[in-house]
Amino acid sequence: MIFMLYTKNEAVSNVKEGFSLIKKFLEESGDNSDYVRSFLSIDLTKPDDYDENHSIKTRYDRKIAAYKCMLYKAGFKPYKNKIKFPGKEKINELVKPNSPINPYKEISYEEACIWFEEAWKNYNKWEFFSNYKKKEGKEYFDEDIQSILRMLTKINKPGSNNSISGFLKIRPMAKYHTNTLKESFELEILKNLRKGKIVIIDLSQGDEEIQKVYSERICEYIFNDSMKRFTELKPNNFIQFYFEEAHNLFPKKEDKDLTQIYNRIAKEGAKLNLGMIYATQEVSSISSNILKNTQNWFIAHLNNEDELKEIKKFYDFEDFLNSLKKFSVDTDKGFVRMKLLSNPFVIPVQIDKFKKENQNGL
Repeated sequence: MIFMLYTKNEAVSNVKEGFSLIKKFLEESGDNSDYVRSFLSIDLTKPDDYDENHSIKTRYDRKIAAYKCMLYKAGFKPYKNKIKFPGKEKINELVKPNSPINPYKEISYEEACIWFEEAWKNYNKWEFFSNYKKKEGKEYFDEDIQSILRMLTKINKPGSNNSISGFLKIRPMAKYHTNTLKESFELEILKNLRKGKIVIIDLSQGDEEIQKVYSERICEYIFNDSMKRFTELKPNNFIQFYFEEAHNLFPKKEDKDLTQIYNRIAKEGAKLNLGMIYATQEVSSISSNILKNTQNWFIAHLNNEDELKEIKKFYDFEDFLNSLKKFSVDTDKGFVRMKLLSNPFVIPVQIDKFKKENQNGL
């Protein structure tokens, strides 16, 4: 699974979506460093008056450029090695006196990184910045850009030797990035689902945190689109989610946050034509809210008392606990206890192994 942080089209929206994935990754890493918390609080949303206010446009474009340079340093390959953003003639000269770097024209990412790095290193030294603050009553680099520059340069405070991890914190995410697609992976998946196609997403090779981030991101994207169509009175085609090893993805039993996406799909999915099928060997670890909203059950062998205790809470599964625990490899192949929405009772059935059709279609 891959995602984009630089793209040919819709650059700002994709950068923002990519940042939300990075935020989730950093939040789940448990890093409470001040500079990381500050970085997580930045806002990459385009301002409403972006097109009308030249000053706001300039500062926003510079912030996005600094963020892209930080990604570049972390190993995320851009769509093309060219970038431009609003600089300042005086800074251009100070950064590289003999051959000024002018970011108003397209420059390479290497040059752009040099521009930001030198400006941040000398932020408390060059008079231009102090004069600007006296005249304008505000910092040349606002708090958001300063947070990004700490990540980009690995320097916490200008003029100090305090080295921090900076962009190295997000380097593990680079292997999940692509610079070749024209649209985000969530949109591509959604488009295929709206066409009635089957989409298989293999997250088995990723880190556990990355698996959770991607799975939640995809589900949220589809759910939000379905909700938007629902409120706009547009038809939603039926979409069925399938989750393998669901206990690795779903919220845990003790988690009381019912706003998580899997809880919302289980509770609200029906009206949006969203269904969810999940497979797990650890029923007792899954959020009770999801279990309560599960309408069809297929239960085979369970040899753990905790799982059996959890199962007996639902319908009349308690009558089958002994048989669920006793299992014979020879006689019980395909034997399950089944509870369907259309059937008021749990019934034992034996499911045949899937067989290919013969030439007569039987």
